[in-house]
Amino acid sequence: MNATPLVPAPPKSTVHSMARVALGLSIVAFIPPFGIAAVVLGHMAEKRIEPAPQGGNGNAMARAALWIAYLQLALITIAVLMAWSMFHETAEGFRRDALVQRMFRASDQMQPLDAESAREEEMSAVNITYQLIAIEEEMRKHREDGGYGCQLYQLLQNGPEGSTDAEKRSFAQRVMQSPYMFRISNCNPVKTGIPEAAYILTAVPRPPRMPDNSAVFCADQTGVVRQTRGGISLDCLKSGEAVR
Repeated sequence: MNATPLVPAPPKSTVHSMARVALGLSIVAFIPPFGIAAVVLGHMAEKRIEPAPQGGNGNAMARAALWIAYLQLALITIAVLMAWSMFHETAEGFRRDALVQRMFRASDQMQPLDAESAREEEMSAVNITYQLIAIEEEMRKHREDGGYGCQLYQLLQNGPEGSTDAEKRSFAQRVMQSPYMFRISNCNPVKTGIPEAAYILTAVPRPPRMPDNSAVFCADQTGVVRQTRGGISLDCLKSGEAVR
């Protein structure tokens, strides 16, 4: 009958060295690669020392390495989770901050629009232009001199006819955040020697928000809104086509 060959036990010095290395690595187990290496070597040393004769010292070192490594890895995991939670809460508070939101909105307003969004903004600019014309006519009815409002802020303060304070603020915000820049020029209030009050209202796309060849809009006291593409407000006033 053949006897089963015995596997020779690893040399005591080698196993003890492995335990000592595991113990040394466990001291810096807060660095994940070293911590993982300490755990692996600690388990290997513990497994090989148990059958080895007189392996008590090495066994104690291997167990100590495992305890230290596992403890440090657990503490590091808890610390990382706590730091992530604090970072997440800080980031959420930072994101909700009013000043930061305004900065993000300002940054968004500098991003170029795609073709479809640009067309929508053109239609919105036409709508705002007509509303500003209506405000001009309403202001003229209530002015003693029969003149128009010559400053954009005057029109925004007055707001559309019959609008509430909240609606006036909403309209003003819409005008200010538009990718079009609205301006009133050549405004002549009623004076001696001037037969009729007049104004020119222009809506010019803001680069780089609006793409090239975007429509430029203009209007005057006649209430007719005109447009031209790829030009400037002067081109619109000279040869712009009436908006249908």
